[in-house]
Amino acid sequence: MVCSGSGRRRWPHRRTVTAAGRREHQVADVWVRRGRRQSALLALMLVSLSGCGMLPKPYRPPGGLYGSTGGRTFYVSPQGDDSATGTSPDAAWRTLRQADQVSFRPGDRLLLQGGKTFKGSLRLDKGEAGRPKQPVIVGSYGRGRAVVVPVKGPAIEVVDTAGVEVRDLIVRGKSAAARKQGGIGFYSDLTTPGRLSHIVVSDVDVSGFRHGVQVGARRWGFRDVRVAHSVLHGNTDAGLITYRLAPLTPGSGEGYAHADVVVDAVEAHDNAGNPASDSRNTGSGIVLGSVDGGGIRNSSTHDNGGRSSAAAKEGPEGMWAHDSRKLVIEHNVSYRNHSNSEADGDGFGLDLGTSASVLQYNLSYDNDGAGYLLYSSDTARPSHGNVVRFNVSSRDARRLEPYGGFYIGGYVRDAKFLHNTVVAARNGSLHTPAVMITPGPRSVSLFNNQFVTDGAPLVVAVGPLPGIEFRGNHYYAPGAERAVEWQGSFYSSPVEWWAATGQETIDAKVVGVDADPCFTATVPVTSFAAAGGLAPGCAAGRVPAVDLRARFGVDPGPVDVVGRPLGRQPAAGAVQPQTEAKASDAG
Repeated sequence: MVCSGSGRRRWPHRRTVTAAGRREHQVADVWVRRGRRQSALLALMLVSLSGCGMLPKPYRPPGGLYGSTGGRTFYVSPQGDDSATGTSPDAAWRTLRQADQVSFRPGDRLLLQGGKTFKGSLRLDKGEAGRPKQPVIVGSYGRGRAVVVPVKGPAIEVVDTAGVEVRDLIVRGKSAAARKQGGIGFYSDLTTPGRLSHIVVSDVDVSGFRHGVQVGARRWGFRDVRVAHSVLHGNTDAGLITYRLAPLTPGSGEGYAHADVVVDAVEAHDNAGNPASDSRNTGSGIVLGSVDGGGIRNSSTHDNGGRSSAAAKEGPEGMWAHDSRKLVIEHNVSYRNHSNSEADGDGFGLDLGTSASVLQYNLSYDNDGAGYLLYSSDTARPSHGNVVRFNVSSRDARRLEPYGGFYIGGYVRDAKFLHNTVVAARNGSLHTPAVMITPGPRSVSLFNNQFVTDGAPLVVAVGPLPGIEFRGNHYYAPGAERAVEWQGSFYSSPVEWWAATGQETIDAKVVGVDADPCFTATVPVTSFAAAGGLAPGCAAGRVPAVDLRARFGVDPGPVDVVGRPLGRQPAAGAVQPQTEAKASDAG
């Protein structure tokens, strides 16, 4: 049955994002705010889809973790003496105050005694460090990691210099002043084109600050940035954030503040948000802003945003990017992220002004908002040329029905959703769709995905939909009264929708499948190992999908989300059957 109607819904307030802020004690006090516009057009590049080799190689420190880089080594111990030389464990200084008096040169190392607590802060300024191949290293010695507790402000602050590595520390903010600062912060005031090179933050545990780790710039910032093997938790606004303060000036030739930024094996959790911050989003896990190249891998964001403002027009997300390009976000898990307002709480997002980027091989589940969001609210800053492939969304949009497993809205252009699996589930009276499309997107292709619900809608799409194509997808929504809502009309089954709209057809042949895929996984899927149970277990689900290479010139990549080779004729969805299907090509 086809029903016509207005289909009125209360659509979520979406973000208008820029990095704007003010300086406090020469450390950026940054937030993401509605209303500003960056009108310089982004230079857009298409992303190659052949394989997963887009991220830079893993960082290897020169000379080994604490190997010689040609500088001095200073030691700090609670049993030390500030009148000593500081150049050996037996002649260690006692306080960080003494260490902060030193002008550090390239290759120097400052090591704090492991297992001990040090009150105070350390700051490196312009004229200190500065050589990428001879970094200044701040870390621990002996057994365990040293604990740094600042009296006020940040624990470690690096301003207008780079060639710095911060390693093997626990950093704790225990004051109201710390809640206004980043625990470990890097900031550049450069106004002429160029970026300071080489930052490493590794094996740290940071909590109790506004941001656990922040990397910012007024205009031009840093390149070769690595944040790895760290836990960022219990902060207010975000576990990790990169940003640019100044809006882009039309015709200035300015671009992204940072380049070659890689986040690897970072856990950002329980960064709760600020209930009094109504004008901006707070409570995200990992946020990349104003980044040209790099990405996030092997990381997790969970249980963030639990105290975010109920009145905010934009909400937090687990793992997301804005005003960036050429990012690869892969092999990550994002779950149980929250928003107390009517916006966001998503697992993953390519938000305002993020282009030529890839979300692949990720797992999202039990988030308040969408599992995967593509959105932009500004015509001058579209989200363009992004790819979402081989991801799993399991039981997302637990609190915000207008989101769904996928949310696509605003000025999104030329996006591709390939071989994903979305399993949506009702939550009481909430009937969360697998796919939500709100007005604005153009030229969006959804090919060879699996969309499964327990009676909730499969697809809800409103407004003009130029160039929105569904091809080769598999659907299953047992008991759904309205399986599809499409431009104000309601369809009781995918088949009726295809017949009325021409979706899921190629050369007058139907290439969609409406059948039980016979999954064996338990919902929600909470690990990549469990995601193997999302392989189609019935013959109908193993029908080979549309040949993307032959039909559309699109390379879907070499493997599925659990690492299985795609084979000559892959099936729809993020997880492939263990044996290749025998049926003829559906394309």
